[in-house]
Amino acid sequence: MRVFIFGAAALALCSTAWADYGTGYEAPTYAGSAAGVLQTGQDGWYNPVAGSNDYNVFTYTGNPYGIPANPQGGDQFSGGRSSGGTAFGRSQRDMSFAAGGLWRATYDFCGAFNGALPTADNLGSFSLQPSATAAYWQSLYTWVDPTVATNFDAKYIFFDAAGVQQTAAAPGSAWTNLSLRNWYRQSTLWDFTTNQVLEVSITDLTTGTTATASPVGWYMFGGAAGGLPIPTAIRTFTGGNDGNITAWDNVSVQAVPAPASGLVMLGGLVAAGRRRRA
Repeated sequence: MRVFIFGAAALALCSTAWADYGTGYEAPTYAGSAAGVLQTGQDGWYNPVAGSNDYNVFTYTGNPYGIPANPQGGDQFSGGRSSGGTAFGRSQRDMSFAAGGLWRATYDFCGAFNGALPTADNLGSFSLQPSATAAYWQSLYTWVDPTVATNFDAKYIFFDAAGVQQTAAAPGSAWTNLSLRNWYRQSTLWDFTTNQVLEVSITDLTTGTTATASPVGWYMFGGAAGGLPIPTAIRTFTGGNDGNITAWDNVSVQAVPAPASGLVMLGGLVAAGRRRRA
């Protein structure tokens, strides 16, 4: 029994060691206010493109974008607004994916608009960076109808086995016709070894309804051959015309220990215990 407990504890510690980054944009790590506090310079976030609008950390109470409280959030969130032209909102944070293998990204997302119609795509995105040279996938939020800007779709940019970028697509109906100023939780599981997106999910945090899909043939940049560098950062983005707004909360990016590795470790610990008793 002592060996089993030790093995289970070792697996728990292993899982913890794999965890890479998570944030709810809360104090004391983040300073926020109703008017917004510059996110650049907080917890490693920076503005990656000159001329981009900075993101800010807002309190839910009194924020100027009318973003409602996240049902599973705290007191603060990250928000970015596009001013149109090339003044898009961007915020990036470096992190290491050097472990390779399986990874999962989960984050809460809310879209809004407070400009003059018509607006334009894209509302926003979450991506691995640098997308020009590294293996990456990208979520992409596009308007159902930019002339009215009342609903949007949550799509993905992906590639086929040959490495050709495909038309951005939603994994299913649950990812379409989403409501503004409503919080959704998205999750993406991918594998650097096969260079594929393996599973995606979306949860409406108001209703609690979750949909999960296992897309077939969704490769990251580089296709089945892979061979591209592993990314080095994550980025949140707000695009399109003046007034497009994206809000983010509960961001988590973690390496996922392979179950086989855990079983091998546990088997080794049990064997070692048997040898000690022999």
